Amino acid sequence: MEIKATIDKESFGYRNRLLLIALGAMLYAAWCLYDALVAYPDKIAAHEAFNRVKMEHPEDWRSTEWPKVAEENGWDPTKEPEEKSKGDITTQWLQFAIVFPIGTYCLFSVLVWSRKYIGVDENTLYTNGGVEVPFDQITRIDAARWENKGIARVYYDIGSGESNVLIDDFKFERLPTDAIFSRIKDAVDDDRIEGLSDADDADDAEAYETQPQAG
Repeated sequence: MEIKATIDKESFGYRNRLLLIALGAMLYAAWCLYDALVAYPDKIAAHEAFNRVKMEHPEDWRSTEWPKVAEENGWDPTKEPEEKSKGDITTQWLQFAIVFPIGTYCLFSVLVWSRKYIGVDENTLYTNGGVEVPFDQITRIDAARWENKGIARVYYDIGSGESNVLIDDFKFERLPTDAIFSRIKDAVDDDRIEGLSDADDADDAEAYETQPQAG
């Protein structure tokens, strides 16, 4: 019997926090980009034009010349333009360079995290990342936190060096995750399991296998 555990809906709070960070970072990055490409160059041009008009028309710049120049360029004729410099534009680019990768990483993490799953069939542990680990290739299981936290790491070596798969019954659906761990535990020798007491997990597997299955 195949057992598969997807991300538990109750743990979507973590995904939603990541999504909020991603959206906030992307919005701020877009703001920085707009300032660097549009807003700040326009403010620099407006301020330079304002100073030029004041210098060239010292008598009537306020009443006639500046309002005319401002209206031609879409600037507010009633206010002195805000002073900005090329250094301010550089600052916006630097902020964009910092924030945009953070937003991209968080958004990518949300997409990957939402699609995560682990599963087992009769002889193999597999994950959404394409990892397939025959039980006889499992080198050890770190189960020291299993009884208290529902967390275990399954280490394996399929020819490219040792790696591991995390089993977490808080992150994944609890019943199938517990059943997955129980099947793996029963499939490997006891000397490859670290930190697990004599408590028997068979009830977890039985609880999952006897419950009605969707589909």
